Amino acid sequence: MCVLCGELVSNFHWSDVKFKEDNALVIVGSLAKDRMKARLKRVKILNRILEFYGLKIKEWQGSKYVLSNAKGYTIIVNDLGDLWQKAEELYKKPLDALDENLLNFLKSKSCG
Repeated sequence: MCVLCGELVSNFHWSDVKFKEDNALVIVGSLAKDRMKARLKRVKILNRILEFYGLKIKEWQGSKYVLSNAKGYTIIVNDLGDLWQKAEELYKKPLDALDENLLNFLKSKSCG
């Protein structure tokens, strides 16, 4: 419980929270700058992967993401647990994280 505002934020996806202790609580405004910096770093990494499929993700208001394709279609992604399913919806085909073509694409991006 936040002493100043009396609010407890508990609707973060596990990927958006870095706990120092197992029983740590996320308080409104607590480490907001650090959480945003980490979210933007994840977006950058995700865009490297999604580029292979012609998709792009953007951070939206510190709580959601916007996923889009080259045709201009967009979809709201609630958290990273929701991303792969929404990416398949936009791509219109199943995505395989272990696809050899994807892995080669990522290797070529990291080497050059």
